[in-house]
Amino acid sequence: MSGARLTRDQATQLAVAATVYAGLTGLAFARPAAGRRALGLFFALMGLGVNGVLTLRPPAQFAALADGAPWGWYRAVGRGLTVPAPRVFGAVMAAGESALAAAILSPDPAARVGLLGAAAFAVGITPLGAATAANPVLAAGALHLARREWDRAAFARSRPSIA
Repeated sequence: MSGARLTRDQATQLAVAATVYAGLTGLAFARPAAGRRALGLFFALMGLGVNGVLTLRPPAQFAALADGAPWGWYRAVGRGLTVPAPRVFGAVMAAGESALAAAILSPDPAARVGLLGAAAFAVGITPLGAATAANPVLAAGALHLARREWDRAAFARSRPSIA
């Protein structure tokens, strides 16, 4: 997102991301259990569906993302991590986001660690460009969910109450 003006493509990426993240965060506040499930599935989709595919197809896209960072030091770190072995970097990203998804969907303490990790990850990659500029919105939803106690896995069946 270097420069003052966004291209049409960047504006579209930002609008889509902001809409999705606002929806996930809104759900986290309105219906926390459903929000947690949605956030966990979102991270699984991003880990396997996006980073997994980028790892197999055009792994150079990871370096291209780093090139768009606004700060020289962030760009240098990003390129240092991605350029030498883009497939390895992509595999680590896919595994990391998938691990966050599994943790988010697990009972505490893993759920809380996963939610805090998701927030840190979202904020940490915010400078990568238009598609990630709305990440703090997603982080707010994850942090809100991390404040709750999750004694069951996200998709565990409720035990019927005995009356």
